[in-house]
Amino acid sequence: MGSDDASAIDELAERYWRYALQIDNYLRSQLGLPVETIRPLTLDAAERDAAFAQRIAGELDRIEPGRLDHDRWLVYETMRFWAAGYVAACEYFWLCQQATPYAGGTHLSATATLLTTFSFAAPADAERYLSLLHQYAGFVRSLLSLLRGQHERAIILPEVEIDASAAVFRGYAEPPQIAPLVPGDARLGALSARQRSTLKEKAASVLASELVPALHGVAEYLDGPYRAGAPAGVGLSQYPRGREYYQHLIYANTTLTTTPERLHALGLEQVAQLNERLAGVAERAGFSGAPADFKNFLAHDPRFFPETSEEFGKRLGGYVERARSAVSGFFSRVPKAAYGIEPLARALADSQTFGYYDPPRAARPKGIYYYNARRPQRTSMLAAGALICHELIPGHHFQIALQQENAALPDIRRYDFSAVGFCEGWGEYAAQLGWEMGVYETPYDQAGRIMQDLMVSARLVVDTAMNALGWSRERAMAYLRENLTLDEAQIESESLRYSADIPGHALAYKTGELTFLEIREQARKRLGAAFDIREFHEWAIGSGAMTLDTLRGHVEHEISAKS
Repeated sequence: MGSDDASAIDELAERYWRYALQIDNYLRSQLGLPVETIRPLTLDAAERDAAFAQRIAGELDRIEPGRLDHDRWLVYETMRFWAAGYVAACEYFWLCQQATPYAGGTHLSATATLLTTFSFAAPADAERYLSLLHQYAGFVRSLLSLLRGQHERAIILPEVEIDASAAVFRGYAEPPQIAPLVPGDARLGALSARQRSTLKEKAASVLASELVPALHGVAEYLDGPYRAGAPAGVGLSQYPRGREYYQHLIYANTTLTTTPERLHALGLEQVAQLNERLAGVAERAGFSGAPADFKNFLAHDPRFFPETSEEFGKRLGGYVERARSAVSGFFSRVPKAAYGIEPLARALADSQTFGYYDPPRAARPKGIYYYNARRPQRTSMLAAGALICHELIPGHHFQIALQQENAALPDIRRYDFSAVGFCEGWGEYAAQLGWEMGVYETPYDQAGRIMQDLMVSARLVVDTAMNALGWSRERAMAYLRENLTLDEAQIESESLRYSADIPGHALAYKTGELTFLEIREQARKRLGAAFDIREFHEWAIGSGAMTLDTLRGHVEHEISAKS
């Protein structure tokens, strides 16, 4: 290894880390660092990021990767992927929707969480908090400017998505969302009574005079002038450079070089195979009707719907225990961080279909899957076992917590989860591993995993179809109805999510799972009797997230070192 190349990669990694700490509020929050800025979503900010990334990429080009040791080679590949992503984010700035239910809702929810968990350790924190409230309002105003710029370029959401987007912003302007942003006395123990009163008065004023009007301003624009010229159809290919942007999203999300046509064909193939497997499960369950009848039964039978939120959590906990009891046979190392399940906050339950995994952080060193049991009698638990395997153990919690705990990784890799294909691919691989771990004990557990698998496979079909292959939303919804057990509201929401909100993201799950399985099978063939599933899983997630092509090279390196 050339010492100059090693020094250069170390210096670039440190520069990138310092830059990331400047711009990434979520990262700062994870590390327990004070958050001082909320960046607006502007072209200027995207151009600054791209310029920095291009400088990094230019210096990476002067490094010979073959002269690096393996760990630095992983850093090199991570920075190449990161730099390309920021350059593309600037190039396609106007094509990226940011004020939609999933994308916009994530921005608003993350910022609200940042503010409602803000720690007041000293009187000076009061002024910093007020500054963040002002900046939050400015961030929302930047979304309005973005929408106007997109409208000028004929990049307009479909009418039905406009309705859903406007509702999100109106909802965040309502008292249940706004009131918690005025800190209560329980959080203000470090301030005097007078300082508390002043802070609360000023915070309420900023919210009333800036944030609420900004949120209403976005909703009113969506409901008004923005609708002029709204397309009847969905999908990125209807916009200028939309097909080109979608091709970029395929790589950004799957980290694989492929085409919409190949992914579409893969999805059709997977759906057909899974429907055949489901028929076999129906037979083992003693069900005598047609496949469509079995899916209807799975979608409506009361046994899959708990009576209360408490029962919902208890059933999930049962699957956690099943997975936990089998872990030692499949993993040589598990995270030190605790993990668990908790109900989703009531304020978020109406805007999120399923729930989410929240990794350990400095202020709360525990990984939690927040489940949505707001309406338990309408929320199926058919796929609860697969859900736990994907979201918690051995899925996201194992992968993310082990990475965070690995002090041998440089900071830019220890806290980088930008390779969506790896992260969501591991989650689905973990759900698939549930078969081998014995999590799916009954035919209905097995049917639940297959239905979850059908969903992620069907996404390959409809995401590519609506964004690149000319399918209408109606045709995509008909395909989802035919193959899944989602209710009509979920089908409507999911079809918009794939075509008008965060297109391309759903492609990561199945492609990532299949790649992990493919790499595992190649390792098994190479090693023969020496193959150890526990060792493979250490190779797979023990060195942190990476692109899937990089993962191939990494596992090959580990095999060579073992041989």
